[in-house]
Amino acid sequence: MATTVSKFEGTNFLQPTGFKVVVNRDRFKNLEFFAQSVQHPDVSVSPAIQTFRRSNVYLPGDKLEYGTLTIDTILDENMNVYKEMHDWLTVGVEQKQTPSDGNTIISQDKSFYDISVLVLSSHNNTIDTIRYKDAFPTNLGTINFQSTVDGVQFITFPVTFAYTTFTITK
Repeated sequence: MATTVSKFEGTNFLQPTGFKVVVNRDRFKNLEFFAQSVQHPDVSVSPAIQTFRRSNVYLPGDKLEYGTLTIDTILDENMNVYKEMHDWLTVGVEQKQTPSDGNTIISQDKSFYDISVLVLSSHNNTIDTIRYKDAFPTNLGTINFQSTVDGVQFITFPVTFAYTTFTITK
């Protein structure tokens, strides 16, 4: 009797701790160091509707819609990572210019950066890189100070980003 080998035999499963965040190391070294979790966003396509007789026929849509990227970061006592993200958020708002024709122009010099999430193997080798192109922060989450916490628990807060698209490469 011949034995069959499953194509999944020997498969290692991805560990939730196997990641590293890389942005612009000169400007955002604290985000890279203090990133605690990354919520990779959803991707959806709204179906196109075509009427046929007395019913609707659904067809694949024509536009991908990307959810937001959220990175939870641990807060250092000098609040450096929060200050970095607040500065990035502020620069994006300040760089908008409205010329006399009423159209808004955004300078991309300091507002948009690519964010890469390196997916690591169980041996901490990079397996894949998820690159979020032209990302910018849209929300700094709340910081929850509490005087009733038992033991040492460090404060974390979420940073939400919008981006144009993402790619996954080896």
